[in-house]
Amino acid sequence: MMSDQSSIDHSAATRLRQSFAEESRNGIMHATAARSLALLAFAGWVLLIQDFPRAWFYIGLLTALLVAGIAHGFVAIRMAPRIWPSMIFMLADSCLLAYALAAPNPFMAAPLPAPLGLRLGNFSFFYALLAASFLTYSPRLVLWCGITGAATWVGAVAWIANLPDSRTQFDIVGWDALGPAGHVPFRMDPHFVATTQHVKEAFIFLVVASILATVVWRARRLALRHAMAERERANLARHFSPNMVDMLASSDEPLGAVRRQKVAVLFADIVGFSGLAEQLGPERTMDLLRKTHSLIAEQIFAHGGTLDKYIGDAVMATFGVPTIGPEDAANAVACARSIREALAANNPLEGDPVKVGIGAHFGEVVIGDIGDERRVEFGVIGDTVNVASRLEGLTRDLGPIVVSDELFTAAGLTGPDVDGFRRLSEQKLRGRKEPIDIWVLDNVPL
Repeated sequence: MMSDQSSIDHSAATRLRQSFAEESRNGIMHATAARSLALLAFAGWVLLIQDFPRAWFYIGLLTALLVAGIAHGFVAIRMAPRIWPSMIFMLADSCLLAYALAAPNPFMAAPLPAPLGLRLGNFSFFYALLAASFLTYSPRLVLWCGITGAATWVGAVAWIANLPDSRTQFDIVGWDALGPAGHVPFRMDPHFVATTQHVKEAFIFLVVASILATVVWRARRLALRHAMAERERANLARHFSPNMVDMLASSDEPLGAVRRQKVAVLFADIVGFSGLAEQLGPERTMDLLRKTHSLIAEQIFAHGGTLDKYIGDAVMATFGVPTIGPEDAANAVACARSIREALAANNPLEGDPVKVGIGAHFGEVVIGDIGDERRVEFGVIGDTVNVASRLEGLTRDLGPIVVSDELFTAAGLTGPDVDGFRRLSEQKLRGRKEPIDIWVLDNVPL
């Protein structure tokens, strides 16, 4: 039923990672667009509140950030899926922003002391860069944004702290002994650099970036698990009824180990398929198979059966796999009738109705995975399967539905004539020594 699950999982995971890489590139483009609009709006605000020539300094920095963002988006498309170009541009963004926040405006006649500029709360601009990195869906880029932002801010603080006019707590003898009240006069000094406070800002920024990177990482893992679960559920849905799929999907070992159990096995085969294929041609033959298989599968699932496999124009179904139920045999008989009725009501071929021969048997089988490491599928094997196949072969001569007496007995159906079936005793089957009793549905029009 499934082939080399590990390779399938790896392939699906690879495709999902590629999807994340594509979304990361899209995120960079969206972030570039949002960033460009924000920078243009900020430039307009600067022009409103700043006089020339002081405004040129900020306009120049905003232009540099705008160009860097556009270049980042362009390179992200051209050099995908490499991550290092984005890391370089993020570092450049952090350096530009740190310079803009720390450097004095050269166009100001009397610029403010550089340490005073650190107290204006401008560090919050770094969180805008962090928010933009979140759109990349890349935990590495989010964390890298946190590292570069914290590092460049600490570097800017260190540069200002080492200016000739700057003072820090480390320059003041007995700083700790002064206490909070004694610190106030120094903190009021425009040349004082509160290094501990600014390092704390960088540390908190790095912590927030780490948390956001973890969120992105967990979201990616959740998406991967969800995609794999949906893939497995889709694979199960090809073989089992919807209610059975829900049960199997919630089980850790849905199919269990190799085991023996009694089940009903049903085979359905299109009568005269070779002649139809010759008459219809490849395309119409494929269309006939799809429509017929769809109708048969619908009835199998409606009666709680499992679609085991398609074998050319034939369909093999089981009732009682993977779990045994008290109505398995009765469901198989009812399904056989419903298949015939569904095909009569919804003829998949224009003109003469498509006829299907159906054989079914009840008995012990062995179920489990079969195949090698390159291809593994869930299989149902045993004499019961062979008998059901042989009974289907008898439908060409005896009637549209042929089932074993064992199936009728397990279904609780008795009597000389059960709803149109007639009993035939001691019937020989090809390849079997022992004859069996069978029930044949009379070939009456529906």
